[in-house]
Amino acid sequence: MRKIIKKEINKLIRKYKTNDPFDLAGFLKIQVLFWDFPEEVNGLYQYEKREKFIYINFNLSSKRRIIVCAHELGHAILHSKLNSTFLKEYTFLNINKYEKEANLFAAELIIDDELLQEYPNLTLNQISTAEDLPIELLELKFKDLSIF
Repeated sequence: MRKIIKKEINKLIRKYKTNDPFDLAGFLKIQVLFWDFPEEVNGLYQYEKREKFIYINFNLSSKRRIIVCAHELGHAILHSKLNSTFLKEYTFLNINKYEKEANLFAAELIIDDELLQEYPNLTLNQISTAEDLPIELLELKFKDLSIF
């Protein structure tokens, strides 16, 4: 699945010249709305009447909004007719196939392939802190590298 996701992301980036999930959603005619969700809900993707919507909890930091948008964009592209929620407490622990794929999509979209080279002597935990990225996304992105 990683190769399929990576291929889809590369196609999007080549076509639209950006990896910004908000810009990509706009190009793809996916409406992004900010909503006052309970704290445990970061966002959700909704497909209704051939329209696609991404809802993001407006109480999140700008960095977390990008992560949530990338995750929900993954649902919109990979699972376009399914409605899915992005729950703060369970997303990275959920064994659900669709959640894992959306997380992998987010990791591949927003984390640069060369990130590890910027931090040659740091662990993934340290990079996670430095970049304000969930460790789970970094582990997904760099899972197949033998150094970890």
